[in-house]
Parts: sequence; structure tokens; C-alpha cells
Amino acid sequence: MLALLCSSSAHAQWSGRATAGFGRGLGAISLSQGNLSLGRNALRERAARRSNGSAPAASQREVALTYTPDPKVTEKIRVSMIDLASATNPESRPKWEKVMADDAMLRDFDQVMAAHGYSRLNFADDVATLLAYCWEVANGRDASEAQIRGAHDQIRKVARTNPKLRGLPNAERQALAESIAYQVLFMRAAQLAAARSGSQPQLAELRASATKAASQYGVDVSRMELTEKGFKRQ
Repeated sequence: MLALLCSSSAHAQWSGRATAGFGRGLGAISLSQGNLSLGRNALRERAARRSNGSAPAASQREVALTYTPDPKVTEKIRVSMIDLASATNPESRPKWEKVMADDAMLRDFDQVMAAHGYSRLNFADDVATLLAYCWEVANGRDASEAQIRGAHDQIRKVARTNPKLRGLPNAERQALAESIAYQVLFMRAAQLAAARSGSQPQLAELRASATKAASQYGVDVSRMELTEKGFKRQ
């Protein structure tokens, strides 16, 4: 079902090299410090409602999908996201630097992952989280815990059984995971901004951005159903 994840173009997405385009799309909708704060608060509240406790320790089977964080890579990703957020308004850069200081956004994403029993250090789980959230945004629905588990089980299986994905270098796994963390938080901010404005064109643009983000990983969330067994064509 996720055959595109085994294509050469999809491998590039898994390595974290093609995430900026999605961020620019969200920036064109409504990316501001205020909206980002609202989005982060909303995700914290959602994580609190769904919390299953701390993420479990990685099993031996999942170690092949995890990475060890390198502060240099973290800083590189953070700076790239500040560049992205301030691209249309360079004078706002100091504020963005403050908002994204001390890995605060990564810690927010850690809470989101732990609420469902997963860890940001597992790159397959990061991809599954992004895909599930894109599906929610594109379809205007909240995924159930069973649907979320289905997405994670499916993406883990794909990553485990594909040698190229399983063989991604540590730095590429980290770049992918931490880029996704920012993407999810940016998307939530844009989602709240669009909902508050009630603008149908804005909502349509957001759905299109979410659909495009998921398509980079070979999943058409606008044409697939998310089930307890993962993504399936409707």
C-alpha cells in the first residue's frame, strides 16, 4: 500500500532533505509567533488528554530505527527553521530566535509523541506522526488511538523491511525527525489560524499543504482512509 516509500524519490524525503517546501506553504497561510504559541499550547493540551505516560524504552527490534541526537544537527535544523519563519520579514528574526531557543519546540513535540507512547528518537514514528496529523488536517477529522497505532505499526514495518530506509545514517535520521517536529507544530499553528479566521480559501490552502506534505512520503491522505491497520485506499 505504501509502495512509493520504496522509490528513490521517497528515500530523499525520509532523509530530511525536502521539508522546506512544506514549511513555506504554511508560512504563506499564517505563520506568526502568536499563532505558533497557540498551536503549541493546543498540542500540549491534546497530549495531556491522551497521555499514556512516558514513551517506552526502545526494544531491540526498534533500535535499528532510532538515532542518537547530535547538538550540531539540532542547531542546524533550528537555524533553518528560523530562516524559514523569518524569510518574509527579516526584522522578525530576533523574535523567532527567542521562540525557538533552548530546543523548546522539540520538547513540545516530545510531549506529543510520549502522549501516544512513542519517541522522537524513532524516525519511523516521527514520519507516522506527521502522516496521521496530515490526514487529520486534510480530512477535518481527529484520528482515534487505534488509527494512530495503525499508522505507526504500518510505517515501522515499512522502515524495518526496507534496507535503504533502515540504513539511513544517524545524522539523516535526526534531520528528518527534528524537521518533522517543527512541521507538526507549524501545521497546528496554521490550522488554528485558519479555523479562527473562518476563511474557506485559507482552510483549503492548509488542506492542500498537508496533502502535499504527506505525498512526499508516498501517502495521498486525501484519497486514503486511516484505519487500525494503517493507511488504505478508500
